[in-house]
Amino acid sequence: MIRRHINNIAPGMVLGKTIYGDNYEILLKKGIELTNDHIQGLKKRGIVCVYVEDDDTADIITHDIISEKVRTMVTKDVIRTYKKVSDSFKDSNLKESTSESIINSINSAKIKKAFQQNIELKQLNNGINLFIDEIMDKEILTGLNTIKTHDNYTYEHSVDSAIVALMFAKRLRLDSNKLKQIAIGELLHDIGKIFIDPEILNKQEKLSDHENEQIKKHPVFGYELLKDMEHVGFVAAHIAYQHHEWQDGTGYPRGLKGSNTFDIANVKGISYSGEDKLILPAEIAAITDFYDACVTNRPFRPPIPHDIVYELIRNGAETHFNNELVKYFLELLPKYPVGIEIKIKNGTYEGFAGFVFSLNRESLNRPIIKILYDNNKNKIKPIVIDLSSEGKDINIQCVF
Repeated sequence: MIRRHINNIAPGMVLGKTIYGDNYEILLKKGIELTNDHIQGLKKRGIVCVYVEDDDTADIITHDIISEKVRTMVTKDVIRTYKKVSDSFKDSNLKESTSESIINSINSAKIKKAFQQNIELKQLNNGINLFIDEIMDKEILTGLNTIKTHDNYTYEHSVDSAIVALMFAKRLRLDSNKLKQIAIGELLHDIGKIFIDPEILNKQEKLSDHENEQIKKHPVFGYELLKDMEHVGFVAAHIAYQHHEWQDGTGYPRGLKGSNTFDIANVKGISYSGEDKLILPAEIAAITDFYDACVTNRPFRPPIPHDIVYELIRNGAETHFNNELVKYFLELLPKYPVGIEIKIKNGTYEGFAGFVFSLNRESLNRPIIKILYDNNKNKIKPIVIDLSSEGKDINIQCVF
């Protein structure tokens, strides 16, 4: 199974991953033979890439980090939680509302009561341990296989960010209590977007300066909503508040600065007190939010190739992201995930294309590749090369 750009999908290809609709109902089930109507419908929904099965890539196995059952359960709970709060705010005119009036509404008895009594949020809390347990035996971020639609982006992004953050937190040896705090915080980190005009969130053209400023209010709105909720907690509220803050103080909404340090030997001594201080879970969220947002198709741009995102994170250490955390994060993030299409950049096979076949655990960024096309895009007899050994001089790049 491999991921292909929607423009390279032809009728008769078999869908490898289920695609979900607006309320996370099944839109197209994996195993279905795609028709031209299916393909055109996916394009209209803004879907850029899908997973397909074919004979040449049947031996390429892309493992899901969590089961489809648990992902569906958690995503539906996130959708219902967001929508319950949104429904209690639906009479407000977001276009005409000021930030101050929105914050006053968020802190009103009506909104707070609706959120405090949110059955969906309680279900989300109750299911969080199952969500965490499925992730705990995974060692490497083999790739997020979610095909996000524009309508479901916020919810699926929240779930995928939580998955990555939990794997990261496990790598940092954080205890189960901190894992749970991080999980609920990541699942709710973008809940402030409920109070942003949907026309701005879904705009396909470049945002104006004013619209950008509106978007930058969502961490404040999220914090105001979560801060008084005992069953959410301090950490979750501050993940929502701080996930766009950067180490050098150029992030938003408050321009907080980080220390660029982390002592893995002292994880038990980590405390999360102080409202004007960057907390570790929020520094984790800054990285995971950026990663998933980059590799996902957005209304205003296509996905950024994984190898470029890898370099953006590495180059953002010290300025944007905690320098010590980046080192640990890149130890679990493959530059070239399994099933990603690649092109050869040099040597005998320059211009040839194929896919990442599998990863080398001891050399994560030198995977085993399967070449299927020559430099004229003609199909060839498959060539499998281990870049950590016989292909050590070959350089590759991700393509969409």
